[in-house]
Amino acid sequence: MLDFSNADFDVNILQDPVESPVIELTFPLPTDHETYVELDGNEKVANTWALFQNFVHFFTGIDWDHIYKNNEYRYSINKYSPEFNKKSEEYMRNRLEHTDEKLDELVESLVTKEIQLNLIPGKDFHKRFKEVKKFMVDYYMRENAKNLPQFTSRGHLRIFYITIMGIMRKMFPNGVWCNREQLSKLYKQYLKDPMSIIFLPNHQSHIDYIILHLIAIRFQISTPTVIAGDNLNVAVFGGILKSLGAIFIKRSFNNELYTERNLANYIEFTLLNKIHFEVFIEGTRSRDGKLLLPKYGILKTLTNIYLKQREEEENNEFDLLMQPLSITYERIYEADGYLNELMGKDKKQESVTTIFKNGITHFFSPAQSYNHEKLESHSITYNKGSYDNSTKHLHGKIFVKLGNFFKLSEFIEDDLKNTNVPLDLIPGSKVNLKKLGFKILHEINRASYLPEVSIIGSSLNTYYNLNKSTRFPISSLIPTMRLLMDAFQREETAANNKTNMQHLSNLSNNSDEDLIQVVKEQVPQFFRDIKVNLITNEIIIDDSMELLYYKNLTVHIIIHKSLASFILLSIPNEMRSANTIHKMFYIFTGFLKNEFLFDYDYNPEHQLSNILESLIELNKISKDYKIIDYQYLNCFSEVVKPFLESYSLCIYNIHEIITTFNEKNGIIDFKQLLIDDKGIDFPHTKSLLKLIQSKQKSKKLVHIESTNKQYLLSCLYYLNNLQLIDIIKNKARTKAYVVITNGKDLLFVYKFLRGLLNGDDTITNISVGYMIDIIDKNFDRNFELAPADSKVIASIADVKLRSRL
Repeated sequence: MLDFSNADFDVNILQDPVESPVIELTFPLPTDHETYVELDGNEKVANTWALFQNFVHFFTGIDWDHIYKNNEYRYSINKYSPEFNKKSEEYMRNRLEHTDEKLDELVESLVTKEIQLNLIPGKDFHKRFKEVKKFMVDYYMRENAKNLPQFTSRGHLRIFYITIMGIMRKMFPNGVWCNREQLSKLYKQYLKDPMSIIFLPNHQSHIDYIILHLIAIRFQISTPTVIAGDNLNVAVFGGILKSLGAIFIKRSFNNELYTERNLANYIEFTLLNKIHFEVFIEGTRSRDGKLLLPKYGILKTLTNIYLKQREEEENNEFDLLMQPLSITYERIYEADGYLNELMGKDKKQESVTTIFKNGITHFFSPAQSYNHEKLESHSITYNKGSYDNSTKHLHGKIFVKLGNFFKLSEFIEDDLKNTNVPLDLIPGSKVNLKKLGFKILHEINRASYLPEVSIIGSSLNTYYNLNKSTRFPISSLIPTMRLLMDAFQREETAANNKTNMQHLSNLSNNSDEDLIQVVKEQVPQFFRDIKVNLITNEIIIDDSMELLYYKNLTVHIIIHKSLASFILLSIPNEMRSANTIHKMFYIFTGFLKNEFLFDYDYNPEHQLSNILESLIELNKISKDYKIIDYQYLNCFSEVVKPFLESYSLCIYNIHEIITTFNEKNGIIDFKQLLIDDKGIDFPHTKSLLKLIQSKQKSKKLVHIESTNKQYLLSCLYYLNNLQLIDIIKNKARTKAYVVITNGKDLLFVYKFLRGLLNGDDTITNISVGYMIDIIDKNFDRNFELAPADSKVIASIADVKLRSRL
């Protein structure tokens, strides 16, 4: 078996977790002080489990005392103590009862409203104020007891560590891999000026919560508090998570007037105590492998706390160390459930409890690592090269890679210095949160690792879409694989991702025979519906949807080149000018704005002018943008088509479904009826998506992924932004409905896209101009277009992005 493992992942945190719980850093941690975080109340960790510790050591040989020995107190504040919990509770009670002027303002406004409504006489103001204030204090103290961390003891943490490590080693026998040098560099920075590290990972699995805790324990880092959804706050297990630092919050605060402020008060308490903090700014798990757009709620809280400490409290030393990090799975634990969700099935309420219920099952069964030789031997002997993965637990390695960290003060000061007029401000914030969110996610993307299976999966996806073949020799896949690897390597070199550069170079330098062997080894490990015959060396694709996740692990690298390729292939020869290409690029970065991180992208390789120059240098197009290598451009064009096909399907079907419904029921003002809540059974967004998916099942789509739920939702959101449809909620806010607000322009967009996807010669400069008008009138994207014949035209998208910065 070939080994392409990358030396940048030199530590498997699941290896010897009990025998050697402390992983040495690249430098010795200083020991000349008892503590390096001078804060009031930072007490030594009490050894309250001595008897149990001796018992465990005697019967198991586990050196209990070495697990999480110095992570608290010496290098951070000791939070695993009754004293700290009491300090936390008193802080929150004091904020509620005495020091949070916002709560007093809120109570005053409520009581004033009661007086205005003649519910109480004005003379009872003070009495009623006390009653409402007491109710609010009692309510939020109960909520805090239910949702905020209660750090029990280091003994509990050690039990969690030993138990979870046992389960994780059974579930993921190939390991969780990270880099010692990166974590050492982060620790060095922290010791220079101790402050809260804000861990900012991507979010693809419930396992994400656990991984960072295990890394922290092994590398002597204090465990972070973690923002978690309240769906995980279930009996018994919720208490365990709270003892490890979980902060449970609702999916939405639903305009609750004080809940967000109460949460901010607790986060401020943790940051003032220099406790580390973990938040997934995507807000929920990505189901399809791509990063989701950032959510700004917690970022707003963090920046407001920073500004309050610096400007109001004059705490000039206060700062936060922002640490983006990428978690990459060779196979997601929830992969089968995600595919079902994307294809329209109702979401199963899977949670950490479900995962570890399954994990405990694995705990009591032998650990199984993939053995290609055994599979090949068994297949040849009994099954003529075939095998069955339908019921197997498929697993792989997990890779954790840190991006470049930065201080929040550096971001804010740099942003203020370089921005004359504040742009993209979220209500309630003085900081450009959109720029901060995109900076974090761009860094996660830049740092993300490309395992072999992602390269193979994206190659299979491209080859399948181009050739419409469900069975083909592996050898025919290799040219596509090499073409994509070359493109990935160019882009990763520009992004300075040395890990991927080296990894791709190693892969590319192998012979075709070696690459065929890699495919034969990888496919049986990670796919259920994509198979390889180990005798005939053929690929068999039973369901191409399984390729979606792996394609999307790589798509951010080449999306700009793919868009350019699609545009060059789609527009007629007589229109293939620099001006038209840039206009089209501008249009389609708009269409895909909910799927990709186009804003605040500082990578020069992603500028259209540089992409076109690169294609000219590679002899793929001529200097006047005529196509030389159709096959090359077609390969990248296929990446974009499913996204645009989703728009085509979405627009056609919602127009047909809603128009037919209105005509059948004699409805003229659909929107007003919804607002009035007349009780008519209108199709809502969920049922609408299911209708679209079911209508396409009988049709043989070239891109089956174009009907997945995530893509269709993105289409609805963008069409809503363009004011072609309106997504509105009923009064109970239980369902969202789609109303067509501009049918004429909606159908124009449909015909425009269909013409491009079908290769019709119906696209004209007039239609391109009208398409830009549809976008500009709603997005205020107004600036002068460059002259049509200019050879050094600046990309419209590039100009737009930089004009906003």
